[in-house]
Amino acid sequence: MKTPSLLPGSDGEHALQAKYASEDRANTFYARQVLNFLAPRMREFISRQEFMFVGTADRHGECDCSPRFGEPGFIHVLGNKHLLYPEYRGNGVFASQGNISENPHIALLILDFYRDSVGLHVNGKARIVQSDELETFADKLPKDVLAELAKDGKRRPNGWVMVEVEEAYIQCSKHIPLLKKLERQIDWGTDSVAAKKGDYFQLKDIPLYDRIGGDQAMAIAIDLFHRKLLEDDLVRRFFDDVDMAAQRLKQKSFLAMAFGGPYQCSGVELVSKIGLETQHFDRISVILKETLEELKIGAAEIEEMMQVIETTREAILNLFDRQC
Repeated sequence: MKTPSLLPGSDGEHALQAKYASEDRANTFYARQVLNFLAPRMREFISRQEFMFVGTADRHGECDCSPRFGEPGFIHVLGNKHLLYPEYRGNGVFASQGNISENPHIALLILDFYRDSVGLHVNGKARIVQSDELETFADKLPKDVLAELAKDGKRRPNGWVMVEVEEAYIQCSKHIPLLKKLERQIDWGTDSVAAKKGDYFQLKDIPLYDRIGGDQAMAIAIDLFHRKLLEDDLVRRFFDDVDMAAQRLKQKSFLAMAFGGPYQCSGVELVSKIGLETQHFDRISVILKETLEELKIGAAEIEEMMQVIETTREAILNLFDRQC
């Protein structure tokens, strides 16, 4: 049976400390710096900060690290065991909250770049709290939280994250730069692409094929597209009783062309049986659109892809007109 330990940290870090003979240094750090609550100076430090990193993971361990910004004090200290911070309207992804809904473990790194160039790690368990739920405890909430709840429009929090503190320890100043804050107009909640520098990395110039995952994404799309074709009463006869490997390659080329990928396909290779008419082409187009919608491809991107597919209509129908 494993001997119980009073040390903070994971079995993995303890094993590496033993392997690399750093146990004495680590144990000194644990003893002098790591608490399972927030010391008074920690609480004071948090109350004046404007920035932190939030680390979360879903139930599979897939991780996300996101920043949070706000005016000084946007991270609210509720005693020595709990923190509360607001979640504002963002890009609509909800990466952090989505992870928390599956896995409550959270890691916060709160950094002071402007005064003391030091940081604070806070690890613990989180839960999502809606504003309506918080309002029922208005008589117990700090005034600064009530002020946030009183806001409206884009400045009002969409929700909140409550963190129960399990570990709190210093991020030393050694490598944290001391920065000078410059004046900059901030439009909280803006949707302006220019103001947000939304295309700073120029991703619009990268084909959708690469943006959604390349060949790996194509395999998922092909499985769904092919299944829908075989389930459709109008067009399934064009795709059954064929060499599956060859058919998948044709469909891969067809979809990759629509996604702007490296494969070239005129569309005529997609089906080999004669008798294809306008109604069949229209139905295949509808099935492709349904496939893309089910895969959560954006409406603008789907419209662009359907225009690409439409350019193959004449070639495909003329081919089968000549064969009949």
